[in-house]
Amino acid sequence: FYRNSNANVARAVHTLGDEATTAYEASRDALARFVNASSRDEIVLTSGTTQAINLVAYSHALPRLQPGDSILLTQMEHHANIVPWQLVCERSGATIKVAPINEAGELIVERFIELLTPEVKLAAVAHVSNVLGTINPVERIIDAANSRGIPSLIDGSQAAPHFKVDVAALGCDFYVLTGHKLFAPTGTGALIAKRAHLDAMPPFMG
Repeated sequence: FYRNSNANVARAVHTLGDEATTAYEASRDALARFVNASSRDEIVLTSGTTQAINLVAYSHALPRLQPGDSILLTQMEHHANIVPWQLVCERSGATIKVAPINEAGELIVERFIELLTPEVKLAAVAHVSNVLGTINPVERIIDAANSRGIPSLIDGSQAAPHFKVDVAALGCDFYVLTGHKLFAPTGTGALIAKRAHLDAMPPFMG
């Protein structure tokens, strides 16, 4: 790309500009196929998982959070799936609830589901733990959240490189992944989100 097609994306009508824009947008289509998103319009290109989670935290969660509300996490989350929620809870007066893991490093799923109480406005869970290697039963977690009307965010950074991810089958509201774990350049990633959420989210950065 840098050798043959480097130009500003979506800003020029000359040949290189057209080639760069075509390649950039094609990556959105490739990602949609890769995770079985229902539309390319559900793919938001980001600098990585951290930016994708921050986008959801500030643009989706923060406008909806009030004192007394909660975000539900687990003890095995990466800092990228903890710190953004701490920051928006600090700003909104909401709190964080944390579901425990057992001595084998597995999420106590029954306890997680018990914590899906009405004040929880979003549940964020690692698909696969980057430290423990634990594969969480995200289908069960998402189903439980959906049945209670609670949006779910799945951190797929460690899952996407290792097995097929099907966001349509999972039914989660948000799925995030990072490029460098998929042999893509550092500084790339994506948020896959239901279109209804994206349409309702105000701009995060200008």
